[in-house]
Amino acid sequence: MGSENLTIKQDKFCRAFVGPAEGNASEAYRTAYNTQNCSMATVNRNAKALLDDTKIATRIDELRAEQASQNAITVEEISAGLRRAVEGAVAAGQHSAATQALLGLAKLGGLLVEKRQVSVDDAREHLDAVAALAEVPKADIVPLERQEKPKRVA
Repeated sequence: MGSENLTIKQDKFCRAFVGPAEGNASEAYRTAYNTQNCSMATVNRNAKALLDDTKIATRIDELRAEQASQNAITVEEISAGLRRAVEGAVAAGQHSAATQALLGLAKLGGLLVEKRQVSVDDAREHLDAVAALAEVPKADIVPLERQEKPKRVA
């Protein structure tokens, strides 16, 4: 939709609402409209009426989506930053910092996985925890006490 179906002041209200007013409709209204002779109640009422307008709500959603996409950080950006950190740390002789940045790259690439320690007092809970980590259906697991013991051959 964009701002083509809105007045200049309505679009200014939407931009202020998403931007400097940080979601405060009355503040956005004061930014977009001349409120010098308006009471606070009038400003609040008019701001609420604008928010209730579907064209305004749609424009605010569009602006928020644009803002979110501009603020989104990508794996490529993180990776590039970590690579620069490695280069800078090596150049400065800070090998520990370089190692940490390399570990960050490895984690980002899925090469390193954090280990988890599971401690459980109950055998069934322990088996369930192991099954969850291994992604094995619980029905396939038989507790040790119910398993058949191997027979000795004499």
